[in-house]
Amino acid sequence: MSMKKLIITYHGDVETTSFFMTQMEKQLQADGYQVYPLFYDAVPVDLPADIAAHLHGTAEQAETDLKGAVFLTFNFAGCYSKDPCLYLGEMLVDRFRMRIVNILVDHPYHYHDFLYEQIRERLDRYLQFDLDQQHVAYMKQYFPEISLGGFLPSGGTAYTKEMAKDSAFSEGKNVEPETSDDRPIDILFAGTFVPPEGFNLFIDRNGPEYSAFYHSMLREALADPSEKLEDIVRRRLIEEIEEGVTEEEIRQTLGHVQFLDYFVRYKRRGEVIRFLADWAPEEGTAVSQGDSGLHITIVGSGWEHLTDQLKHPERITLLPYADSAEVLALLAQTKLSLNVLPSFHEGTHDRIWNSMLAGAVCVTDTNGYMDAFLHDGENAVVFQTPAIDESEVEQYHYSLTLDGRKELEQLARRLYHLLQPGTKQELDGIAENGRQLALSQTWSQRTKELEKVLYGYMQK
Repeated sequence: MSMKKLIITYHGDVETTSFFMTQMEKQLQADGYQVYPLFYDAVPVDLPADIAAHLHGTAEQAETDLKGAVFLTFNFAGCYSKDPCLYLGEMLVDRFRMRIVNILVDHPYHYHDFLYEQIRERLDRYLQFDLDQQHVAYMKQYFPEISLGGFLPSGGTAYTKEMAKDSAFSEGKNVEPETSDDRPIDILFAGTFVPPEGFNLFIDRNGPEYSAFYHSMLREALADPSEKLEDIVRRRLIEEIEEGVTEEEIRQTLGHVQFLDYFVRYKRRGEVIRFLADWAPEEGTAVSQGDSGLHITIVGSGWEHLTDQLKHPERITLLPYADSAEVLALLAQTKLSLNVLPSFHEGTHDRIWNSMLAGAVCVTDTNGYMDAFLHDGENAVVFQTPAIDESEVEQYHYSLTLDGRKELEQLARRLYHLLQPGTKQELDGIAENGRQLALSQTWSQRTKELEKVLYGYMQK
């Protein structure tokens, strides 16, 4: 085997991160690393022999290389005791004392228990990358013990003819359409939906006083999208606890606010889709049948809970679950691809780059980080995350504010304009500028960035 140490790339049971890992493996191998992919449902009985066969080496050498090899994963897959990668009854990362490189896709407050375990068990051989600069700042503030590789923005993947062979969504279609004329889908949204009210189980579980406290934080987060949930929680704890609150108590509390994050995420996502689907091109006029509104294709689960509430459910086409390659196939058939950011304040999302690489116009809300390279009307259609507030009539019922509605009204008019036959040149120009930007924002590029840190880490 080469002088570069062995990298075990671990594919957990989440399809999207496994897809990311596949793209990273290609670049690692191209750059001369010894890469062995391991899958959560197929750990070999004799791992050294299997690695040796895969890398054309000897079992003895593989056994040696496993000791201190790098275990590359996303979101703690395989290196957390409740979701372990086991070999001969022991966690693989511990049996061979592997160095762990973990890329955290979601906000760290979703993973406090996972982080505590790494501190207890693997602090000297655990390194973390985060997809948002604010997530890095959060780690430095609340988990200073953890070694950080730094900020690694999310990357995109270009759709290829090879992927088309495995995708039912590209069957009989032009997999590399050159212009918007060849794209049958007007607007696509790829992502799941969970009714926010489903999180009331967690919000209400400790009684009305706690419920009111949680809703006060939800109100702040929804009304001002620039506010970070962790800052709101911290501020409210300091205000409410008269005898004072310690840093450790704040950290412990932040490990239990995931349901607030999910509530905000799905409420925003749902309100944007709801407004666009029910929007009328001429304000104050009844919407006739036909193509007078915006037609949105959604791929992802749970949306039937929202379409049941729409005035115009006929404008929504729901597709079943699709894996990452199938979503890319759909994007290659799409004119406008919609993104609504989750808890990213100084980072980006793979939906943005995937859309651009597939030649669709990316329609997204933005943040301070993305403002540096996303230029409205030039390489994307950019809107401000709409403000949502509590209804004056019904407590704990949230809907778009007047300003939020105005923002989405303006967005809807722009999308409607771009979908008219006479704006083909404008639409195709934005799409091509976006594609050119995204060519340098792929998972291959991200892997090269990771390698700069990885090489030194592996030599220790």
